[in-house]
Amino acid sequence: MLCLILFASFLIPASAQGDSSKNLPNFLLSEFTKGIVKLKSGQTNTAVLNYNIVDQEMVFLQSDRYMVLDNPQLVDTIYLANRTFVPFKTGFNELVMTGPATLFIQHRSEVVPVGATTGYGVTSQTTGPSYVRQVYGPTGSVNFNLPEGFKLNDKTDYWAGRDNSMERFSNKRQFLKIFKDKSKELDQFIGSKHIDFKNLSDLVKLFNYCNEIYR
Repeated sequence: MLCLILFASFLIPASAQGDSSKNLPNFLLSEFTKGIVKLKSGQTNTAVLNYNIVDQEMVFLQSDRYMVLDNPQLVDTIYLANRTFVPFKTGFNELVMTGPATLFIQHRSEVVPVGATTGYGVTSQTTGPSYVRQVYGPTGSVNFNLPEGFKLNDKTDYWAGRDNSMERFSNKRQFLKIFKDKSKELDQFIGSKHIDFKNLSDLVKLFNYCNEIYR
């Protein structure tokens, strides 16, 4: 019972449950799913949760209420849908691979207007209304739906962990700078395997090879 009280103490109510808990593009998973939350104190709890990739918040569904994690620094690890998430300076990063070279994904998207026609077939993303995050709908129910006329732009980032530090990378040059002591071998591998730095399966191959040559 004490464990549940401590866990609930750093959740902030967002609203009553509505019909918006499934198939929302601004959530990582297609629906809220049972997961395990391990605190840095060693305590573990089960919860039904999902990850908001726009606001980069872990959202819990508890007693028909949405709860937003208020103190992610108290969390050690979240295990959700056979995936592992760890707190980051903003939100949570997914841990994909560990080893001398550790691979993380920062799942995030931004909401932008679809675009309004300005004439001559040209569209602009500055003439439409500004996006305002709506936590409460008109009836008090949470509104996680995207407003009409808006879309998501994928802003996913990849991070490499090495020697207790993490650096973001999006291309070969940035990656080789992180692992410059093995840059020759890695450069040859990237070229021979035609590694696409926007393709997760290619990055998994690259980090597997990276960990092999560092062992």
